Amino acid sequence: MTSDPSNEESGIPAAYTYFGQFIDHDITKTRFDESMHPPGGPDPIEAGDLTPIPRANVFKLISNDRSAVLDLDSVYTGMAAEAIEPDGTFRLSEVSPSNAPELPKIATADSSHDLPRRPLIANPQSEDEQERDRQALIGDPRNDENLLVAQLHLAFLRSHNVLVRDRKMSFDEARTAIRRRYQWAVLHDFLPRVCERAVIEDVLRNGPRFWQVDRKEDLVIPLEFSVAAYRFGHSMIRGEYSHNATFTRPPEGKVPATFNFFFTFTALSGDLQPGPGASEQFPTLPDNWPIEWHRFFGTAGNQASPNPARRIDPNLTPELAKLRDFQGNPIETLMARLATRNLRRSFLLGLPTGQAVAARLGIKPLSPDTLRAATPTGLDQTIGEAGLLERTPLWFYILAEAGDPAGPNGQHLGAVGSRIVAETFYNLAKHATDSVIATRPTEAELETGEFTLKGIVKIGQDQGMPPIT
Repeated sequence: MTSDPSNEESGIPAAYTYFGQFIDHDITKTRFDESMHPPGGPDPIEAGDLTPIPRANVFKLISNDRSAVLDLDSVYTGMAAEAIEPDGTFRLSEVSPSNAPELPKIATADSSHDLPRRPLIANPQSEDEQERDRQALIGDPRNDENLLVAQLHLAFLRSHNVLVRDRKMSFDEARTAIRRRYQWAVLHDFLPRVCERAVIEDVLRNGPRFWQVDRKEDLVIPLEFSVAAYRFGHSMIRGEYSHNATFTRPPEGKVPATFNFFFTFTALSGDLQPGPGASEQFPTLPDNWPIEWHRFFGTAGNQASPNPARRIDPNLTPELAKLRDFQGNPIETLMARLATRNLRRSFLLGLPTGQAVAARLGIKPLSPDTLRAATPTGLDQTIGEAGLLERTPLWFYILAEAGDPAGPNGQHLGAVGSRIVAETFYNLAKHATDSVIATRPTEAELETGEFTLKGIVKIGQDQGMPPIT
């Protein structure tokens, strides 16, 4: 699934690839029971004798450390409390001098372009010191695992600060305002880009058909969503990006910004500089790495932006077959291959096949010929002999459905994937704090343009950077 070196493009701007990851970190964080995953031990999917967990035990052995609903607990809870100032704003970190004149700094009006962090520990010895070294003070540490999602998290903090400082809101008022803009953006900006139009319109107008949740206490994240359908975003990841004026492919810039590059500019890497291995060079993000958001959003003249997401289909960028650890070193185990992780996790948790889910939803299943056409080169005979054209893993099935040339052709999810994703998000918004389903924004609020992802980012955009148009 990672044999395609191209960046074959969809019409979706790349900002939505990482908005999808940001949302994922807000609603799900899987925790296995210690009997399956002892602290510091290998992931259960690495077991050589991998066998499915009995269905009756699945929800006894795994739990969700997030609130599930769309309430931005990944932004406002946990260690984030340590970064809240007396006036209700978030303390942000200033970027550090890069000391690389050949890679010039990015021009900005202010220097607050890194997440709030603990101080640098020059020589961390214990595990506790290693964890605290430049640790991001945010609600979910995973939002500091790659630079793109970290910069998106920062954009939410900057916009919160503008609402407090410039619009004179209290902390609680700003949190409510950001939360409601976020929920509306998920339902009316993100989902229409990645779901089949008829499905999302039906769900938004009439509510869910198949997964109806009347009480918040009954709300869970469906495994079909978290382990399969919502992992469609992995196919949208590009091998490299036009990140800013410096880190983009020559002749415009100096250095291409590859996907794996972004994982070394985080505190989780213990690094904050390019290249493998630990380094204490920078206490915060270097001043030549702030994101230029106009490159990640579409415009009237270029709907997909300079960084269109890849097509949604079973072809993943080769970068996802050679993942690195948080210090930028190549992973030597099967965990280096993201497709392998996804398929083994769905097997471990006993997910139904794509055909079974399609039947449950009353949708005609994909034909074996369609699935065979979507199969990675050279594997069609093996997959056919294994019976996987009739009993297809749900994640692969959803990607094949999205990539079907006779269907969505890579531009959005198909009928099965759209139904699972749209109904799940409807429930997560319905039962959220400050729900926009319970209380719709006014027309005057919507006319501000701030109830989209682009609108949220623009609230706090640095005025010295190229504008998001």
